Amino acid sequence: MGKRKSNKFLYLFSGLLVLMFALAGCSSSNEANGKSADGKTKLTIHYYVGAISKGSIDAAKKNFPKYNLDFVELPADNNYDVKLKTSLNSKSAPDIAAVNSNIQDFLPYANKFVNLLDYGANDLADQYVEWKWESAKTGDKKSMIAMPLDIGPTGLFYREDLFKEAGLPADPKEVSEKIVTADDYLAAAKQMKEKINKPMFLSAVGILGERYRALDSGMYNEDGKLILADGKLKKEWDFVVKAINEGYTLGTKSNSIDNVNAINEGMYGAYIGASWGVMDVKDADKSAGKWRIAKTPGGYSNQGGSYLAVLGNTKHPKEAVEVVKFLTNEASQLSNLTENSLFPSLKSIYDKPEMVNKDDFFGGQEINEYFIDAANNISYVYRDPKDTSAFRYFEDQITLVETQGKDPEKAWKDAVKKAEGL
Repeated sequence: MGKRKSNKFLYLFSGLLVLMFALAGCSSSNEANGKSADGKTKLTIHYYVGAISKGSIDAAKKNFPKYNLDFVELPADNNYDVKLKTSLNSKSAPDIAAVNSNIQDFLPYANKFVNLLDYGANDLADQYVEWKWESAKTGDKKSMIAMPLDIGPTGLFYREDLFKEAGLPADPKEVSEKIVTADDYLAAAKQMKEKINKPMFLSAVGILGERYRALDSGMYNEDGKLILADGKLKKEWDFVVKAINEGYTLGTKSNSIDNVNAINEGMYGAYIGASWGVMDVKDADKSAGKWRIAKTPGGYSNQGGSYLAVLGNTKHPKEAVEVVKFLTNEASQLSNLTENSLFPSLKSIYDKPEMVNKDDFFGGQEINEYFIDAANNISYVYRDPKDTSAFRYFEDQITLVETQGKDPEKAWKDAVKKAEGL
């Protein structure tokens, strides 16, 4: 009796082992083919905090029931780019990844991404703002590594109360009509300083970035030669130096707790910021009702905005591209707009009711008007992969001019020398 019981146990145990090995084999086989344990096509999507809304994610999972979409949210810090570049040669790389506005840093690795032009991307080109669309292509326009998610068109954020106190135009329409050029902006700063003894600008590095983004050329030409925005960067540098010397800058580092306090206390008058900056200003809740937004003086510009790319080592390029197209379509971008305040790159959304945003924090103003105007009028500017690093030298040096009194000409020459060495 005991012997038969023992044999039965052995048969059961042997069967269980066979089943376990079979399941393990299936699992291993599935993983090798980019399938999840349930046999579905598995796609991993890496994105940084805030880049994709929950509504967009939920909709994608519902729209692709035969896919196992694994969304992984990562910190929005410098390590994200480092990890993404490292993963380009790794078997553990995600299938899809968000790329920030520094897309030019990844274009040299275009062969590590799926070329979206091979999957009908150009059929959608006219739906997006052109400058954003073109920025995801290599210099020869033969490869496109990502689809546009959101953008960061800029406007002039200003304190209405301080503008009134200084005798400056204060209504958004009037500000947009009278403070048009960079020289107008500087003249307004002069008047604010003379009338109420307050600086117009937050920091030198902030102004330099504002002015550079409005230029129609970058740090390098398409041959990789350092051109410093066709020589225009020096003029903007001198603009900032004058602002420093005349006391038009507060000198506080932007995006710090000091800036929140500066906004709350009305310590400076204005800055040129992206559409997503609306949420940053609202962190300074004591200033509610005092801020307004007008057209950017000195030229249209963009600051920020994300893309979605398909990495070249995915086992399912066709399926991954389908998901990327869905996550950047109108419904997804509307979710990103309403949930995460991400400004859409799709032109069709600009006429949607969701774009009307009469915000009490900004005195009930319809705040998207000037951002839409900018989005429709920004021009494509070629950015070399070394652009970000080169411009950072100038940011570092202008900060030394402002905070340590470094000679501006010496600082300029030092920045140029470092940029030439890249």
